[in-house]
Order: sequence, then C-alpha cells, then structure tokens
Amino acid sequence: MHFNKKSQIIDNDNLRKYELAYNSITHKTNLEKPFLNEYKSDASGVKIIPKIYIIDKSDLYSKEYFGNDKIIASDEIKILSKKYSKSGWRKDKDYKVLTTDELKDFHGPLKYFYFSEIKNDSLRADILGNPFANYSMTTGEHYLIIFENNYIKSIEKKISHYD
Repeated sequence: MHFNKKSQIIDNDNLRKYELAYNSITHKTNLEKPFLNEYKSDASGVKIIPKIYIIDKSDLYSKEYFGNDKIIASDEIKILSKKYSKSGWRKDKDYKVLTTDELKDFHGPLKYFYFSEIKNDSLRADILGNPFANYSMTTGEHYLIIFENNYIKSIEKKISHYD
C-alpha cells in the first residue's frame, strides 16, 4: 500500500466500494439465524475472507478454484473483515462440514465472502458455504458488481453447484 495522499484517496475509494458490495449482497443473510430455533445455534452471517483473489481469466463467472497461489494480502479487506466479523464467531481456520449433532455447539459464520480486485469499475465477489471443503457439496454464489460514480450500477448473480 502506498502512503502518498493520492494513493490514500484511491485506497479509500476502493475500501468504500468493497464495503458497499459486501453490504448490498449480504444484508439479508446477515440478519438471519436459521439454526436458532431448531438447533439452538446462533451461527449466522457472512465472513469476509481477508484476502483478494486474483482472476486470471477474462470470464468473470468461470469456476475457478481459490487456491493459495491466487491470493494477495490486502489491508483494505483486512479492515472490512475485522469490522464485519462477530465477536462470538469461532476463530480457528479449520472449518469443516458439520453434522446435525454438531450444530448446537457451532458459533460461527454460515458463509464466506471472497473479493477479487476492482478493475475497470467492476468487481467479482463470491460466496461459498464452506471454503475448506474442496467444493464438496458446496453452492457458490458469484456476483459481478458494476460501479458508476462510486455507487453500484448493477449486480449480476450466478449460482454454481459443486459436487
């Protein structure tokens, strides 16, 4: 990250776009607690993975794997991840597919949000149900967000099923 005034303005604009995209896409999901009544689990929400995934291909909707070779650190995304993480969420990184019996003891996010780089006023964002399950029985929501004058002009959504 550069620290001159011009790049700070650019970084702040990008941070605002990332935050706007996250809130627009996840607002409804972050309010729900689907397991509270049945399993007494207050697990809810969408955690922002504090990295940016680099998209190599021109197809923004391609079924790419989010391998460690395609991520870069981002101070902007770390800020958002901390801001929107709930204090009661599990902190370990070993998220696994939970059995029904384990739900009552699970306090964590239900989904995980990945950002790509903002390029040409567009952004790809992806939501996965479990980032560490190697796409086994996971549904992915893929979003293409187009910005105009620092506001969202349109959002396109595609859903993929990984068996």
